[in-house]
Amino acid sequence: MEAEIFNATCCSNYIRVNLDAITKNVSILRSLAKKHTGMIAAVKGGCHGHGGIPVTQHLSRLGVEEFAVATVAEGRSLRKAGIQEKMHVLGNFKSREIDKYLENNLIPTVSWAEDLKAVDKEKLSQANGGKFRVNIKVDSGMSRFGVQCEDLHSLVQTIDSLDVQINSIFTHFAGGIMDREGNQAQLDRFLDCSEDYVARNIPRHASATSGCCQQIGTDLDYIRPGGAIYGLCSVNDIPSSELFQELGFRPAMSVVAEPTFYKLLPAGRRIGYDGLYTTKEPEWIANIACGWSDGYRRKLSLGVGAVKNNRTGELCPIVGRVSMDSCTVRLPRKPEASDTYSLLTDDFAEKTSYTSMARILNAATYEITGTLSTRLPRVYTSGDNIVDIMQAVDYSN
Repeated sequence: MEAEIFNATCCSNYIRVNLDAITKNVSILRSLAKKHTGMIAAVKGGCHGHGGIPVTQHLSRLGVEEFAVATVAEGRSLRKAGIQEKMHVLGNFKSREIDKYLENNLIPTVSWAEDLKAVDKEKLSQANGGKFRVNIKVDSGMSRFGVQCEDLHSLVQTIDSLDVQINSIFTHFAGGIMDREGNQAQLDRFLDCSEDYVARNIPRHASATSGCCQQIGTDLDYIRPGGAIYGLCSVNDIPSSELFQELGFRPAMSVVAEPTFYKLLPAGRRIGYDGLYTTKEPEWIANIACGWSDGYRRKLSLGVGAVKNNRTGELCPIVGRVSMDSCTVRLPRKPEASDTYSLLTDDFAEKTSYTSMARILNAATYEITGTLSTRLPRVYTSGDNIVDIMQAVDYSN
């Protein structure tokens, strides 16, 4: 399949997204929630770098009920691609965005009523004459945006007075998978302040990836996972990663490359910008056309990072600096003509997995996949079949 993909993309590297892994992860998430609990899939950031449109289309085929994005632009892109399900925008609503919300049938998040009050009343209705809908974000302890628990009742009263429909009330946990106590405390505060609205049949949701793994808040009306859908643990520490693996989640993404050039260099040759690596003996050095402009971090230079030979399983260290468009790799021997290498593996291995890279780089796990650029084509597979290819640069993720 690799040769077919390289020919189809006309690139020497690509992102592979395993749709079967996503299907499995969604099934696991369903099993962690109650039967009556629906799913709002967080597809923001181009599905954490996996490609917003094709992955959301796959989730729609799997029966995911609703979707959440971060911005109006993300929601509009998915609407243009034919996604019809209910679409929530998690970023705080601004009055200047009202026309885009109405045109694209998006549901904004509000933490106060100021921007709703600034909208002309005649605009607070959809084209079909229904009420404009909003989600209320409650700050139960994250301390970003969100109405304070004690102010929720006042905000609800104001929204009611504007004849705006409350679509749901939700909160977001600050803690990772191992912070059960902190997340449970947030849930308790949220349930207490929102209990009065159960009688109004206003849905509530709280559990994202960490909450789903802890089964905290998974008995509410919805779960709202993001990273777990794509096999991404919400934090990079080893205990959390081990628990995440035990639940059966599987990373969906790998980054595969073939060398664009390789050569045998004598001892004493300096490699890359600033010549920070010097060969100690005759060494096989391969060039891979993937650099920091593709999202492969410069901090992985000088042996910090490594790539995996997909034929032998050997790890080959990055030598010299990762530059804008390429990196250099030390090979144990002359490569086979068909050898390919994984810069990112779809597992939890040291050096090459997203969790290990996040620990090495002191980064968020979602950064590893979420910052890979559109210069890398995305290839979507199921079993041994290529389902779709989104060519480099030519698409919106």
